[in-house]
Amino acid sequence: MNINRLDSYIFYSLLALVLVMLCYVALFSEVHYESSESIFHYFHSAAIANHPEVIVNHWGKPLFIVLSYPFTFFGVKGVMIFNSLLMILSSLFAFKIGKKLGFKFAFPLAVFVVFSPVYFRFAQSALTEPLFGFVALLSAYLFFNKKYLWSAIVVSFIIFSRSEGMLFIPIYAVAYLIEKKYWPILGLFFGFVLFALIGFMVDKGLLWYYWDYPYHDSASSIYGTGPFWNYFINQEHITGTPFSYFIAGSFFFIIIKFLVKIRTVFEHKNLVFLALIFIPACIYIFGHSYLWYAGKSASLGLHRIVGGVVPLLAIVAMYGLDSFIKLFNKVNKAVIIQISLLVLCSFFMLKHTFRNRANIILVQPDAKEKLILESIDWIKENELDDRVMYAYQAHYIAEFGGDHFDRINSQIKSGLDNRKHPEEEMKTGEILIWDGHFSPNEGGVYIADLDSNENLIPIAIFEPETPISVYGGGTYFIKIFKRK
Repeated sequence: MNINRLDSYIFYSLLALVLVMLCYVALFSEVHYESSESIFHYFHSAAIANHPEVIVNHWGKPLFIVLSYPFTFFGVKGVMIFNSLLMILSSLFAFKIGKKLGFKFAFPLAVFVVFSPVYFRFAQSALTEPLFGFVALLSAYLFFNKKYLWSAIVVSFIIFSRSEGMLFIPIYAVAYLIEKKYWPILGLFFGFVLFALIGFMVDKGLLWYYWDYPYHDSASSIYGTGPFWNYFINQEHITGTPFSYFIAGSFFFIIIKFLVKIRTVFEHKNLVFLALIFIPACIYIFGHSYLWYAGKSASLGLHRIVGGVVPLLAIVAMYGLDSFIKLFNKVNKAVIIQISLLVLCSFFMLKHTFRNRANIILVQPDAKEKLILESIDWIKENELDDRVMYAYQAHYIAEFGGDHFDRINSQIKSGLDNRKHPEEEMKTGEILIWDGHFSPNEGGVYIADLDSNENLIPIAIFEPETPISVYGGGTYFIKIFKRK
């Protein structure tokens, strides 16, 4: 059998199995990966019909909101399926790029893209990292095929999938200049102009992207800072140890190779790999490392951030592995040896990701979420679910059918307007659900103020068996109050 046909046959067979697995995870997961963060993204996607201004919401990511909106008709599971499809498409385009880069076998990309510990979890979320990675790959693939204008138009939207995409725009501009393709540079403004016009139509203004930019340095006062090497020392939980070795080995091989063959850097194939895959992935990770270390741009050092460039890292890892297995080209039964080595690499990656796991659904309810579910059950059992409620934790808003963007007509309201004196906003019998994370850190509502408020009666408290530390200090618990 032809080598390319064999490679494609293995890849597409694996991809079909991966698709089934991702859909299973999306449909049968009990909780979201990254919990409330994921639920809030779903709220944004589902809100377009009633709140069209949400389309140009920085936090929700406009491109994600628009593209995932049709899937919200199937509820939150629909958006999880949307992310699963993006993960599959990222794997597919990583494979196509790999073949164009000359990989003898690129089938491991079906595993490398999807099965790093942090990336596989996105199948049970409404988070935006999979869309970011897909846009990065699709634009690189179009550039590779010399469809320069289309690549520019696609990458022009990357800043609306995640704000870090602003780093990609100048890189692509330089790549077009190197290729002496000047008109596509204008295409880099297409996404910005389109969303500027949408912003104007919903009364946000043409320059809403800058006026409404929410990521400021003040977040470090709440969440602190961390070591520069945060993503590297935690690689076991992010890319996973086997995958990290493949990436690191390829990283040094690539540096040495192109230092020795510096003249080949500007060849089309190498330009795409270095400028649109390798360098952006490095800048993305090291940039976030610096922001977390310096406490800038609301960086929290979250592991999932790296998920945005996992598809790019998969190609980087495969670049080095491909060069390694080609050393066996002249060995007897080279194909069998090469496939066996790549299968072994894929196996070790899978083994690491699913180690000590009894279920392929990696994110199961943790102690905090069990506490939230317990409090929801208590509210229902005590027939309080028909009361007007105030909460900052997304689970309650989702469970009781609240509208995150409508605090007037929604039965369960997203937070309080009068944080210092909630009794002036609440009516007799209404319920306030205070949680130890979002209420103080995001809502500015502190338990000491509520406990000392004689107009609020505590009616239930939920505490974990083992203390749970939260950002900003203190431990996590839930306390429910009723207005006198």
